Amino acid sequence: MEHGAVARHAEPPPVSVFDGVASTTLGDVLLSLWRTPAELARIEHVMAVTEELLGRTPGSIVACQFLLATASPPGRAERSAVRAGLRIVLPRARRLITVPLGDATWHAVVRTLIRAALVLTRQAKIIKVAAGAPEAFDLVAEVATPRSPGRDALEATFAALHAALDLPSPRRGGRAR
Repeated sequence: MEHGAVARHAEPPPVSVFDGVASTTLGDVLLSLWRTPAELARIEHVMAVTEELLGRTPGSIVACQFLLATASPPGRAERSAVRAGLRIVLPRARRLITVPLGDATWHAVVRTLIRAALVLTRQAKIIKVAAGAPEAFDLVAEVATPRSPGRDALEATFAALHAALDLPSPRRGGRAR
């Protein structure tokens, strides 16, 4: 295997859990699953995992966050922390994907918030909203490098995030139950 390359069918990596948010990195990809609201300490935790990935990864990264409906939108102070994090991540991001996991109302709320972020950042080619995990994994594949995990590894890691938060395992194909 090439130096720095990720096995396409690797066992899921260790998951870092902090108060309702689980994150892990696999190759040049960050995956996060939010069960609880985006409060400052949780945002800081995910940013620490992100900065660790940026520090050890030459070139660019992909970040994919999955938001359960119990992970309500951030407040004003939290939005400021998210903007600060974007200033760090955007220069090194190939793609930032947000996946609302819930009903149509939750999808609409998340899409509206992401559209507002797009207006502010003008990063429509990088920032995407996916309808579910399968679409998110397709978006990762579109910008994959030799360091990026394959779909099987992404699905296994998505299941590991669920397990780390004591959530039911997603169905095959990455859809949450």
